[in-house]
Order: sequence, then structure tokens, then C-alpha cells
Amino acid sequence: AFTDTFSLVVTGVQCLNLFAGLNEVQAPTAYSKFASKSAALSIPSLYGMLVIYTPATCAAAYCVATAGDSIGRELLVAAMLLGHFAKRVAETLFVHRYSGSLDGGVGGFIGTFYALLTLLISAQQAAVPRDAYVDALLPVGLALYAVGEAGNLYHHALLARMRQPPKEQATMLRGMSALALAATPTTAEALAAAPETPKSAYSVPHGGLFGVVAMPHYFFELCAWLGVALVAQQLNALLVFGGMASYLGGRAVATSRWYRAQFGAAWPQGRRHLVPFVF
Repeated sequence: AFTDTFSLVVTGVQCLNLFAGLNEVQAPTAYSKFASKSAALSIPSLYGMLVIYTPATCAAAYCVATAGDSIGRELLVAAMLLGHFAKRVAETLFVHRYSGSLDGGVGGFIGTFYALLTLLISAQQAAVPRDAYVDALLPVGLALYAVGEAGNLYHHALLARMRQPPKEQATMLRGMSALALAATPTTAEALAAAPETPKSAYSVPHGGLFGVVAMPHYFFELCAWLGVALVAQQLNALLVFGGMASYLGGRAVATSRWYRAQFGAAWPQGRRHLVPFVF
């Protein structure tokens, strides 16, 4: 009864999450570009992202260690979830460059929600009858998952290269001003007049699919989640994909709006939000 009640409650939250995009467009969740400076429990973004992804990684690792294989997909689905969240932890530690903060309460909620989804998908996988699977969808799902995770990582790496930490930019500008003392007076004055701290560490993203959409890393993440759903072939995995599509779609719209306000005419007006040439 506990398992049934637990499953129904989390599934109900998943259904509500199908409308998350509507909220994200109006009031984006407070992290990254949209972090609130007045958060009651503000923590550095690096630690906040670890709070978000580490619980689900541990939950997925537990599911891999305890997965039976009587039906044939329990271990595979658990391993796909572990690969996704472990990758996100690794990116947090070794790829992303953070300078802002995150509301610890928001991070804790998202982290708990991801962990519960991971446990629920893995637990429900054992209930899928072997003869219910459409085997032709397995290679499609695995291919989407691989392409999605690789594309997501690639565009995260592009963003990290484009984003130079503000402290490094300030150090560079001060060093240029010092070197300018030996230059012509005009050059020295121009360099010395440069601000010590830039207004923003952000620049217009470019490279990869950034030329056609604002958030290609979101697009590839959705490809990966669709891959999980096609392999798992169960309602909860499909609801996760639907909820993620809604949430990331709304956040992509909000991010495009943020970029237009930040960069004005420098932001390409024809660039889509999330899906190349479509949305």
C-alpha cells in the first residue's frame, strides 16, 4: 500500500509538472541567470548544482546495484539514469564555470524530486511485462539517449569556454592597463579607462546549434530523456519526458527574453528558443 500511495503521489506531481513551462515563462526558477539575490538560503551555484544532481546520482547507483534482470530492462534503465545524473555531477565539477548563487531551498526541492523520480522509474520498471515491450523502439531509444547526452555535454563545454570568470577578466584588464604605461598616451588612457569588473560574464552564445536556437543543450537533454522513455516504455518515464519538455521549454523562452534584454540588437532575432527551426 505504501508503494502504491507513494507512486500515485509522485505520479500526480509529475502530471502537475506538465504545466511547469507556464510558470517558467513568467517566473523562472531561481538559479543561474535567474538567481534571486534576496534568497533566504543563498549558496554558491557550484554547491547548489551538486545538491540538485547528487541525490539522484546516488539513487540511480542504488538502483543499478539492486536491479534484477528478470524482465530485461531494469538494469538497463537504471544504468541510463545513472549515466545521465553522474554526467551532470561531473559537468558541475569539471566543465561549468559558476559565478552566481542558488536558493538552497529550491536546490533541495529539485534534488529530492529528481531522486524520487529516479527511484520511481526504476521501481516501476519491474512491473512492465516482457511481452509489452516494442523491441523496435529499443535501438531508437538508445540512439537518442547517446546523441542527447553527447550533444548536451558538447554545448555545455562550448558555454564554459565562452564564459570567463569575472575575476579573471578584471585581472586581465588591470594587467593590460599596467602594460599600457609603456605604450602611447592614447593607448594608455583607453586601457586605463576600462572598467575593473565587467557588467556581465555572459556573451552571445555561438558554435554548434547555438546559431539556430538559444538553448541547444536543453534540446539534447530532451533527446536523452525521450530515449529513456522509449527504452523504459512505461508511463512514469514518459511523464518525466513530458514534464522536462514543459519545464525546459518555458525556461528556454524566459532565457531568450533575458538574452534580448541583455544584448539588444546584438541578439539574433531569428534564433529559436529550443527546437531548431520550429520553436
